[in-house]
Amino acid sequence: MRSLTAPELLGAWEAGYPHPSAGRALALLGAAFPERSLGELARLPVGARDALLLSLREGTFGGAIRGLVACPRCAEQVELAFEVGDIRVPTAAAPEVLEVERAGHVVRFRLPDSRDLAALAAGREPAGPGQMLARCVVEARREGAHVEVRELPEDVVGAVSSAMEAADPQARVELATTCPGCGHGWAAGFDIAEFLWREVEAWAQRLLRDVHTLASLYGWSEEHILAMSPWKRQRYLELVGR
Repeated sequence: MRSLTAPELLGAWEAGYPHPSAGRALALLGAAFPERSLGELARLPVGARDALLLSLREGTFGGAIRGLVACPRCAEQVELAFEVGDIRVPTAAAPEVLEVERAGHVVRFRLPDSRDLAALAAGREPAGPGQMLARCVVEARREGAHVEVRELPEDVVGAVSSAMEAADPQARVELATTCPGCGHGWAAGFDIAEFLWREVEAWAQRLLRDVHTLASLYGWSEEHILAMSPWKRQRYLELVGR
């Protein structure tokens, strides 16, 4: 995919800023894939959305990812370093509705998407491990009779959850991590939506400071400054001691 221009990325940051994580991810994807409607992007399974975000990150900031995570045992900050390709999972498009049969139950369900993440984050529905499942189950039956999601046995719920992960593996990324301080090992979760947004926000804040500096000294408009290549903009900043 093509890299976003500075005005496009800055516009995506401005559009996503008032929203929680799911809305911010959609703002970034909306800028990167203008040929696709926000509604279409919102209906993508979380893993399919994250695959696009990985491509956007690679095209915008490169493939190398560096970050810090706190050790759950001693709280020491542990550095994570990997490439986008290391966590990219090749997957085929999943059916719109999947089905699991277990212990006499037949459960038809769809994969979680950004609409589900936004609804839970906004508190429109009570938070809890079963709420996502309740949103995604299309139909549950036992011997032909309707069954409420809250009435499903634990092994059936587990089977549905496992089927969701198998059908959308990119939605859950975990990195084998060992703390150099205490030796504790654990699987550190990595959320590309949150990580990329923090990167975009830090970039946007730096860019706004640069625009302010050049506009104040030269009287140039934001549009004029953003139209410059990053290389040329940096040369002007060096001339003014930034």
